[in-house]
Amino acid sequence: MTPPADTAVQTPSPLPRLLIFARAHWRIATLQLSLAVLGTSLVLVFPGVTQWFIDDIIPQRRSAMIPWAVGMTLLAFLGREFLFYLRTRVNSVFEQRMIFDLRGQLHRKIAHMPMAWFDNQSTGDILTRMADDVPATQRIILEGIEQGVTAVMQVLIVGTVMVMTNSALALVIMLPTPLLAAGGWIYNRLLSPRAKLAREASSGMNAMLFDTIAGIRQIKSYTFENEQQAHFNASSTRLQTVQKQLMAAAALYGPLMSFIGSLGLVLLLAVGAAWCIRDAAALAELVKGQMNVLDGLSPPQLAEAAGLMTPGKLTKFMLLIGLFYEPITRLHGVNQTMLGGMASARRVFAVLDEGGDENLDVGEMLHDAQGDIVFDDVTFAYSGRSPAVSGLHLRIHPRQTVAIVGGTGSGKSTTFQLLARFYDPQSGSISFDGKRLTSYAKASLRDALGYVTQDAFLFAGSVRDNLLLGKPTATDVELWDALRQACAEDFVQRLAGGLDESVGERGMRLSGGERQRLGMARAFLKNAPVLMLDEATSAVDTKSEHLIQKAITKLRQNRTCLIIAHRLSTVVTADQIYVMKQGEVIAHGTHTELIESCPYYAELAALAFETGPKQVAH
Repeated sequence: MTPPADTAVQTPSPLPRLLIFARAHWRIATLQLSLAVLGTSLVLVFPGVTQWFIDDIIPQRRSAMIPWAVGMTLLAFLGREFLFYLRTRVNSVFEQRMIFDLRGQLHRKIAHMPMAWFDNQSTGDILTRMADDVPATQRIILEGIEQGVTAVMQVLIVGTVMVMTNSALALVIMLPTPLLAAGGWIYNRLLSPRAKLAREASSGMNAMLFDTIAGIRQIKSYTFENEQQAHFNASSTRLQTVQKQLMAAAALYGPLMSFIGSLGLVLLLAVGAAWCIRDAAALAELVKGQMNVLDGLSPPQLAEAAGLMTPGKLTKFMLLIGLFYEPITRLHGVNQTMLGGMASARRVFAVLDEGGDENLDVGEMLHDAQGDIVFDDVTFAYSGRSPAVSGLHLRIHPRQTVAIVGGTGSGKSTTFQLLARFYDPQSGSISFDGKRLTSYAKASLRDALGYVTQDAFLFAGSVRDNLLLGKPTATDVELWDALRQACAEDFVQRLAGGLDESVGERGMRLSGGERQRLGMARAFLKNAPVLMLDEATSAVDTKSEHLIQKAITKLRQNRTCLIIAHRLSTVVTADQIYVMKQGEVIAHGTHTELIESCPYYAELAALAFETGPKQVAH
C-alpha cells in the first residue's frame, strides 16, 4: 500500500546516505569536481576579453592586441571543452561504478531475504527497484550532486567576479535570487509526495506487465486478453494521473523561474544604462582635467581607477549575468531530477533497511549428515493465514525412504520447506541428527539436502548451466551420468547443442517432463545425503517414471529419501508412509498396513490405482 503523502514528506532524506555511499569512490569524485572547477573558471575569460575590446582595444585602436585577445579566447574555449570531455569520461566511470555497487548491494540483499519476505512482494515491484530505481537513485549523485555542485560553484565564482567588478550593480541584479531559492523549496515541498506516488504507480504498472508476460499462456487459454488489458489500462491510468500532476507543476515551475531570472537582466539594463550615462560625464571631466593622482592613465584606466561604469563594463556584466543565471536555470532541472531520484532512493533503501535477512553462515556446520529427522509437535502458518501444519509429528530414520501423501493443501510441501528452513515454525521443534534444526548454519543444512520441487525451475541458460547449479565443479562425465540417472540423457543428446543448448526463459523451450527430469538430474548431481522429491515425477510419462523409480531405488540405499507424491504407485515401496490431512498426520505405516487401517489412505489408493491420480478433498 502506498503511504499517505504526509508520511512521504516526513521520510528522512536519503541524501546523507548516498554521500556516504559515494565516499568509497572519493578519488574519482575529487577528480570530477576538480575538472568542474577548472572548466567553470574558464567561462570568465570571454566576458573579460569582451570588456577589453570595448573599453580599450577599439577606442585606443590597438590592432596589435587583437590576435592576443582572440588567441586567449580560443584557448579558453578549447580548454573548457577539453575539460568537459574529460569530465564526461570520468563521470561515466563514476556512474557505472556507483550503479554496479548499489545494484550489487540490492541484489545481495534480495537474495538473502527470507522466503516470507517474497510471499508479500510483487515480482514486478522488485524488478522495478532493481532496473529503474537504482539508476534513478544514481542520478542524485551523478546529475543532482555533480551538476548541482558545478552549478553552485559557477554561481559563486561568477558572483564573486561581479562583486569585485562593481559591487553595487552586482547586488542589484542579484535581487531575484531569493525568489528563485524560495520557488525551488516550495516546488520540492509540494511535489515530493507526488514523485513518490509516481514511482509506486510505475512499479504497479510494471508488476502488471510482468504478470501478463509470465501468465501469457493462461491469459490466452482463458481468452482473458481484453480483461487483462482493462486491468493494465487501470494501472496505466493511475500512473498517467500522477505524471500529469508532475508535468503540470514542472510546466509552471520552469517558465516561472526563468521569468524571475530575467528580472535580473532587466534590472541590469535599466540600472547599468543609467549609471553609464551618469558616469560618462564624470569620465569626460577626468580625462579633461587629468587629475594629478591619475596622470598618465588611459580613459579605460581612469574609469577603472575611479570605479565608474563604462560600456565595456556593462557589456561584461551582461555576459556575466548570463553565466550567473544559466546555472541557476540548470539547477531547476537538477531539482526535478533530485525529486524523482529521492523517491527512487527511498524505495531502494527501504529494501536495504529491511530486517530479518538470512545469515546463511550463522550456526554449526553439519558434517557427515545421516538424515535422522524428527518433527515434534510442529505448528506453522503463513503470514495472515490459518496454520498450514498443526501439531505435526514425523520421524524419519537415517537412510530410510519416507513418503508423505495427502490431498492438495494438506501441508506436505510446507513440511519440506520447514525442513529446508525456508521458514521456521511458530511452535514445536525440528531436529536433524539429534540437534535442533535452528542450531545449524542454513548454508550447511541446505548443502545436505537435494530438493526437487513440483515445478522444476530452470534458469535462462544452457543445460550445462542449469546442471552445474547442483555441483559447480562437475565434469562432463558427471553431468552425463546425472542425466542418465534421471532418464534425461536421450533427449539432451537429441538437442542440437547438447549440454550447451539453451533451454530458454524458465526452460520454456523444453517440455514439462524434460524440465522435471533436468531438475532430477540436478539433484542427483548434488549427491546430497538427504533427497527431497516434491511431486518430482508428476510431469513425466509412465515409462520415464518407472526408470526414475529404479534410479531412486538405487539412491535410497545409502541416503535418506523423502517423497511427496499424488501417484501412490511411486511410494508403495517406501519404508514408511505418512498420511496428512488439513495440516496433521492422521496415520502412518507401510502401504499394506495403511490400506487396512486408514480409510482415507485406502480412498487415495483406490483413486490412484483405478482412475489415475486425482486431487482428494481435504
